[in-house]
Amino acid sequence: MFIMHTYRTNVHNCFIEIWKMVDEMEDNRKHHYRIVKPFRFFLFVVISIMLIVFAGYTALGAGNAEAASVRQYVQVTIGEGDSLWSIVERCNKDAHIDVQSAIYDVYEINDIDAADIQPGDKLFIPVY
Repeated sequence: MFIMHTYRTNVHNCFIEIWKMVDEMEDNRKHHYRIVKPFRFFLFVVISIMLIVFAGYTALGAGNAEAASVRQYVQVTIGEGDSLWSIVERCNKDAHIDVQSAIYDVYEINDIDAADIQPGDKLFIPVY
């Protein structure tokens, strides 16, 4: 009987010690912060939000330089025997561009299809 009582007491004391240690650990984790300088804190929050927005804006590609640049156009009158390929190449001699995508841009800018183009038509050609 004495052995059983001693065992129970030791187990009970052990649980009590563990419980006290857990309480101390929780007390050590509880920190109460106080904002000493509100203006600095406000400035920190505003700058942090601006950086997060800028990083998201950049990561999503919204800051694409091509989209932000102002595109210039040249008005060209289609002559007999002209093709869009030759016209786009002629207007963009020095630029290293994909002519096929530039022709697609011509279709979109002028709201036309390839079958709509006739000699004498005036088209806007993007200059890259």
